[in-house]
Amino acid sequence: MKMKKFISSLGILGTITGMLLVSPTILAETALDPAPEVQPSQTVNNGKKVLFDNTHGQTAGAADWVIDGAFSDFADALGEKGYYVKELRQLTPITLADLKDYDVFIIPEANIPYKASEQQAIEDYVSQGGAVFYIGDHYNADRNKNRIDSVEAFNGYRRGAYEDITKDMSTEEKNSDAMQGVTSSDWLSETFGIRFRFNSIDNIEDSQEWIVEDAFGITEGVSKVGLHAGATLAITDPTKAKGIVYTPNGLTKEKNKWRNAVDEGVYNGGGIEEGPYVAISKKDQGKAAFVGDSSLVEDITPKYTREENGATKRTYDGFKEGDDAQLLLQLVDWLDDTENYTDFSQTSVALSTKTPVLDFEVPENTTEPQAEPWAMPQAGYKWYAPSTFVAGSFGSSEDPVEQPSISVVHQNTPNIKEENKVTIEFSGLKPNAVSEGYQFGVYTPVAQNGFAQGNQVAATKVGDDAWQETLGYSNTFSVTADSSGKAKMDVRFKVQYSGDYNFRIRQNKTNMLTQSITVKEEADVVTPAPNEEDATYDVTGQISFITSDKPVNPLDPENPGNELDPVNPDGSKPGSGTGGLLSIDYASSLSFGKQVVENQLKNYGAFAQKYNNSDKFGSNYVQVTDKRGSGAGWVLSVLQNKQFSSSTAGELTGAKLFLGNGQLNSPNMLQAGFDESLKPTHFVSDLVADNSQVVGGLELIPGYSSVLMSADKNQGTGTWTLAYGHSKDSNIGQLTSNDPEKSSVILSVPSSANPKETTYDTVLTYKLSMVPAP
Repeated sequence: MKMKKFISSLGILGTITGMLLVSPTILAETALDPAPEVQPSQTVNNGKKVLFDNTHGQTAGAADWVIDGAFSDFADALGEKGYYVKELRQLTPITLADLKDYDVFIIPEANIPYKASEQQAIEDYVSQGGAVFYIGDHYNADRNKNRIDSVEAFNGYRRGAYEDITKDMSTEEKNSDAMQGVTSSDWLSETFGIRFRFNSIDNIEDSQEWIVEDAFGITEGVSKVGLHAGATLAITDPTKAKGIVYTPNGLTKEKNKWRNAVDEGVYNGGGIEEGPYVAISKKDQGKAAFVGDSSLVEDITPKYTREENGATKRTYDGFKEGDDAQLLLQLVDWLDDTENYTDFSQTSVALSTKTPVLDFEVPENTTEPQAEPWAMPQAGYKWYAPSTFVAGSFGSSEDPVEQPSISVVHQNTPNIKEENKVTIEFSGLKPNAVSEGYQFGVYTPVAQNGFAQGNQVAATKVGDDAWQETLGYSNTFSVTADSSGKAKMDVRFKVQYSGDYNFRIRQNKTNMLTQSITVKEEADVVTPAPNEEDATYDVTGQISFITSDKPVNPLDPENPGNELDPVNPDGSKPGSGTGGLLSIDYASSLSFGKQVVENQLKNYGAFAQKYNNSDKFGSNYVQVTDKRGSGAGWVLSVLQNKQFSSSTAGELTGAKLFLGNGQLNSPNMLQAGFDESLKPTHFVSDLVADNSQVVGGLELIPGYSSVLMSADKNQGTGTWTLAYGHSKDSNIGQLTSNDPEKSSVILSVPSSANPKETTYDTVLTYKLSMVPAP
């Protein structure tokens, strides 16, 4: 990751592929709706029953750990082995009565803590012969931003908050039903002799050898398992707990630390001392199992949208990877098998060694390395109140907006330099209504034929319109649905070079369909073979590239083809960018001028960005560059390290800093045929302000990180600027005035702040992480 700090001050006077990208439509589902189930195979029925928990945030954020969603491959495989599988969904706490009729209780990554009564119910269930299977994830995978991840929910306490699990929660959060009856204890270790660690391990190479120990046949035929940003466990009582799969030896924090880890990530160099990645436990008449990552269980069929913002979920196709499926199914087979011994000392298997833990892992000694949650929740979203969840997410009572179905029928085999006709067919539209804003285009998913990755490669024609010979998306078109909600549109395209391309349809710049196509040379073109009279002579063409980690110069955010020489508000020269293949090139420092002390709420706009030896001024902005060439994605966040404060007068209590009117730009966007789906996404919303009111924008909370931009796979390559405001909207700030109506960066100071005649400042830290956050 890359981080850069910038100072903001206020002086007070004194001074201040495939087919459709649209997910199948589902009806709204809540905990009150009938739970899904998987019946045993018609040919195999072992009489055993498996229950999956979905009462503790298993669908929060990007998670979709349900048996008819991104855990469906696992659930279906259990059904094929003869298990009856059902989801537990209810609003009341888990009791022994909920569990006692099932042989195995599987708990996917939980994001809401378990009440003491629920822990007791699980403990009683296992003691009486039941089995529980915990599927965890890495520390800080806090998907609903409630400060509690699965590591902490399972262990029974929060890192850095052992004495009070509700530390830093609002009164409303503390009083929510979700937190009633939740206590802090080292419950998992005391009950099962094992504890999830806070490490975050990633990037294990195929050539590295996993340590697999045989125990009760569980790991038979298993040599490689998936781990993609996950945790290991610490064995605290070897008579109760046993490790069966360990990460390879020789792991380092330089190579194997998850890129967003908040500490060293790798604690003991991998291997046995890192603790097991997969483990089992024996308690009284029952059993337990544990894995440190959801990646080896999940598949790519998420069911719901994100509860916070309605975004589409992307999950990993891990169940089919390596020996993951075999290991998981053999684990469940062992769990459902009743055995009489009460701990592993009564068996012939070798006991595991106790895992050495670091001092900060001792529950009472834990500290919080980074303020939580890792990002502020979206306005209006409350993790404990399903009534605030977005339509289409689990828990929302509102049906998602039904999306139309779009398909493509090619009327001929696409050939180069020909008019290739395509019929686009729509269904599910509003009957007899016009649907507008559609475009289509053909782009290359890889660099080829002189085109960069993502470039448009086709001339286009819509219906009876004229040809658009400039390579790029087609003219915008509309369709009129018939009485059954169906419509068609004939379009044509021409491509000059053969290759494998993507055909894409979008509506109002939102991708609706992406389909791979192959464009070939014309079938009747035959290249004559050389004969004795032909003479040939080969020459070569060559170019070589090297990477450079030198800093990238700041660009003009409104005209990114031009470089500029920005200066700080006081006229001094700012520091250079971070350099590297993934870099923060520049970010504006902020000044709100010298203001007269007033006993009322007052908003101040930041001065505009100034430039060296120039009368020009512009938006405050941040600039990043991705020269890695991998298209792996990234996330840019900003942390306000502290409240505006003075060494002599203390904090400017209650002051709020807002960023607004985000504007993306890049030299890439100047290229003809640029595919806008390759842009990163920004989260700096529109803002308007006057002297006493701020509406919209992104509020920075001291001590918390806020995500500004996010680039998914193949997005955000090259240099990108995010400006706060645009000159055409007269909201970029001014050079001599702090009028909030003319600015997109606002400092709001309440009368209760009681400012003194001194200077108050804060520090903003921009952080560029190599992969999207969880």
